[in-house]
Amino acid sequence: MSEYQLTREIIALSFAQTWTEAKLEWEIAEVYRAGQPDACLCGHFPIIEVCVLVNKATRHEAKVGNCCAKKFLGLRPDDILRALERVKRNPKKSLNAEAIAYAFKMGWITEWERRFYFDIEGMRGLTDGQISKRTEINKNLVKKIRAHEYASGRRESGKVRARGAR
Repeated sequence: MSEYQLTREIIALSFAQTWTEAKLEWEIAEVYRAGQPDACLCGHFPIIEVCVLVNKATRHEAKVGNCCAKKFLGLRPDDILRALERVKRNPKKSLNAEAIAYAFKMGWITEWERRFYFDIEGMRGLTDGQISKRTEINKNLVKKIRAHEYASGRRESGKVRARGAR
């Protein structure tokens, strides 16, 4: 269980042969909370917040914990999970930039909704119309997440599990 094991495994699945170049080939394909403890590519067990990464050059996949995704690859999957769960619990809440981009990538929000969200991001004192529109977008987003969870067999006791198209 070490950063060196993660480095070796990621390089072995990459086109590049150096860590600096190899880590740039990877992106998040899926983030979810595991129903059962899982193991990270680095060897750490257990992990609950799982990130499935895909290599843009080789199309290989790797399963890592959110700590390795953040610390070594510079990705922020926990921000996405927390924002999606927050909106699932309360559709009046707001998504963060990472979750907005992820929801758009997944096809859960439209280009217009993505732009709207970025336009109001960080604004204080939204109008009633803006709050209403954000809530409407979030309710539709939650429906799409639940439909996706059901269709992919990833439905778990109210937790968000989102799977990206490959």
